[in-house]
Amino acid sequence: MEDKPNKGNSRKTPLGIEKKFDRFGDWLDESWALKKATPLMERYPKSITILTWMMRIAVGSVFIVSGLSKGIDPWGTYYKMVEYLTAMHIPVSQLGNAVLAFVFLLFTIEFIIGLSLMLGCYRKSAPILGALFMIVMLPLTLWIAIADPVADCGCFGDFLILSNWSTFIKNCLISIAIIWLLKFNTKARCLIAPSVQWLATVGSCAYIMLIGYIGYWQQPTLDFRQYKIGTQLLSADSEPEYSPTYDFIYEKDGELRRYGEDDVLPEEDEGWKFVKREEKGFVKNNESGSKIEKNVSDFRIWSEDGEEDVTEVVSGYDKQLILLVPDIKELSMATSWKINKLYDMAQAHDSEFLAIVAGSKKDIEEWRDLSSGQYPIYTADDTSIKELARGNPALVSLENGEIKWKSALSALRLDDEENEDNVEISTSPVGMSMTGQEALLYLSIILISFLAILSIFSSFRNW
Repeated sequence: MEDKPNKGNSRKTPLGIEKKFDRFGDWLDESWALKKATPLMERYPKSITILTWMMRIAVGSVFIVSGLSKGIDPWGTYYKMVEYLTAMHIPVSQLGNAVLAFVFLLFTIEFIIGLSLMLGCYRKSAPILGALFMIVMLPLTLWIAIADPVADCGCFGDFLILSNWSTFIKNCLISIAIIWLLKFNTKARCLIAPSVQWLATVGSCAYIMLIGYIGYWQQPTLDFRQYKIGTQLLSADSEPEYSPTYDFIYEKDGELRRYGEDDVLPEEDEGWKFVKREEKGFVKNNESGSKIEKNVSDFRIWSEDGEEDVTEVVSGYDKQLILLVPDIKELSMATSWKINKLYDMAQAHDSEFLAIVAGSKKDIEEWRDLSSGQYPIYTADDTSIKELARGNPALVSLENGEIKWKSALSALRLDDEENEDNVEISTSPVGMSMTGQEALLYLSIILISFLAILSIFSSFRNW
């Protein structure tokens, strides 16, 4: 009797990707390294399973941490993505919300790949997705290491900052581990049965998307930056260790020119107008010829025209509510109504209200005319504003210079009078009265418990 064809071997895959990687596995069988290792692996057959689990855990952990750190702080990931696109001369303004959508897609895919590898789910597909991911990331990080268009890759957000060459080396090691998994991942069992692996994927997607939602609409559930809640916004040192360095942008007849601090600035009677000041970095005080450091944080506030350092305005009051606007051009009329209402509430609660924005004098004047705001407006470098709090705009509450809470304006519900007495309480956009850390903890416990239940259920099945 003629044998029936094996349906499992004849199933079709999109673009034949699995078949291509199968041929890659056949090529590996003929490689020098595998030929040398084959006798040892045949002598110790359990070594393949042990090494496969080690590769799963190593690669899965990197993908999980990378995806989770990006998901915790989607604003930071968005800013880093804009840096990349700007370095590639891609007009970000024409992409609209596509960049933000890509950010959410990126950290979701990373997290799902990592969790799938860690749990042994999709034993053939997960390494292929990881390999496709690295096919893009490996040459990209090589270009970043050579060209140095950004200060750091942003692979782990602000949680762990690696140099560009360290990132490339890390990706090389990950790629080697993925090559092993492409060949041997099916040799080790999976912790969750294939019939319910889709439930693990759905639950994991819901988890990382909800964390990203909280991080975008309110604040990151974990703050990896310098200005954490409970810290003083300004350093207590009378003389700071570092001083900022700036470039000055001037405009004439549509032409923009950049000048350094040591350059002779153009005269306004010649038609040149000051546009903005851009922070280059920091130099160490009392050291001649100090090199510029880019990763030093020092919050400086300037007058509306950008000519006078007025940083001390945030330390002269018991209570302050600070509006932070990293991009004043993006503010709308609807936003102005909410800001003006916050100003009235702050006045009623004896709290000083002020705005710190990044933008030119012209942009500020246009915003003042549009919003009819009565609050004082100061300027700061957009990088410093983004470091202090996420969102455009965002709010920071200070008490005697200490940061009490931070929130994106979008997370504050001011539509009903019941919330007017709770201006100083930042509530979660998902309707839970808890801190970001508590939300992250509870969501993580729910996900881990859900995956544990699926794993226990799978242990009673024979697959």
